[in-house]
Amino acid sequence: MINARQLPALTFCALLFGALFIHVLAQAAPLSDGAPASPSVLANGTLYVSGQGSRRSDGSRPQEFPEQVAQALHNVQAILQGAGMDFDNVVWMNIYLTSTTDIAAMDDVYWKEIGSNPPARTVLTVAALPDGDRIEINCIAVQDKAHRHAVWPQGWPKEPHSDPPAIQAGDVLYLSAQGGADPRSGRLASDFSGEVKQALDNVNTVLQAAHMTTKNVVWVNPYMSVGGKYDAMGKIYATYFEFGNTPGRGTIQVMGLPKGNHIVFSCIAGADLSKRKAVRPRNMPPSPTASPGVLYGDTLYLSAKDGFIPGQGIVTPDLDLQLRQSMRNLLDGLEEADMDFSDVVFSTVYLRQMQDEDRMNALYGKFFKGKYPVQTVLQQNRETDDEAAEQISFIAVRKQK
Repeated sequence: MINARQLPALTFCALLFGALFIHVLAQAAPLSDGAPASPSVLANGTLYVSGQGSRRSDGSRPQEFPEQVAQALHNVQAILQGAGMDFDNVVWMNIYLTSTTDIAAMDDVYWKEIGSNPPARTVLTVAALPDGDRIEINCIAVQDKAHRHAVWPQGWPKEPHSDPPAIQAGDVLYLSAQGGADPRSGRLASDFSGEVKQALDNVNTVLQAAHMTTKNVVWVNPYMSVGGKYDAMGKIYATYFEFGNTPGRGTIQVMGLPKGNHIVFSCIAGADLSKRKAVRPRNMPPSPTASPGVLYGDTLYLSAKDGFIPGQGIVTPDLDLQLRQSMRNLLDGLEEADMDFSDVVFSTVYLRQMQDEDRMNALYGKFFKGKYPVQTVLQQNRETDDEAAEQISFIAVRKQK
């Protein structure tokens, strides 16, 4: 088994599937022992990078948090450089912190390191990260940076050290997290429903600036810092999308969000509607809020799945049984798109308790037969009594045949 988190030196390996699909291994900070993950996967010109923490390649960790941020970014950069890229190739980045009070310090380091062409970005505060880390970063990058550009709606301020609303790479649009404040005034909506509507209006405005609409969206991650609001969010959310043709979605309750937001939406969209197809296994009925997955060209964006049995819901609190059912649900979506686990390139695992990581990895790794996707693991909140032990979302890319 490849231990992606303990690679001691810069390595570049390729497993070739046809002419367009390559696995890439590059230098990474140590992850959890035996983690079933590749540091990166290159597929059809797009590089997917595993969650990187703050350990150096020798296993040590800087003592101070700003140095930990810099090390996590350097770990990401080492992987990018191993694939012949750098930060200006990155289109989408997620930064996970374990304390909202660390956001300002993280930002201070981030803007010194990221360069003059920053990616679309989402920053989340979560309950816990692997190995007791305070920061973890994953990203998506593209080889062809000549066709990578920032998208700014007219009238939206371009302040120093501000994330671009979106990055477009070819015909794919990657949005920064859009929250419930009016970008022109900076004023946050007065209640949760108002934040949801404003955030979705912001998403719509960014899409329109790229000559798209919500019909083009293939994947959405609504992140909420408050509980008990799923139905309130879903009721508004459903009015922005076409029933039965909604994007793939992973709705996650986290510990905190920047700038006082209670909800943000992180999205990916595709410009060519002829390449977009909602994927729905027969055992899953149409939903007003999420398709099981959306296929865009050869790339499949699968909704986050937990251990529910279609038509019955969660029937057991056991982690192993829930994980098996989650993977079965994800496989249903993969097979509907003529794929399997070997096509998965990007995986995010949301755990109820971080202490379950090793147990999860021991079973999760068996589904991939050594051809591991990149992986990010986190405990999103402290609702440890929730009956769902975990959720997993995938991006998969069909191999050329």
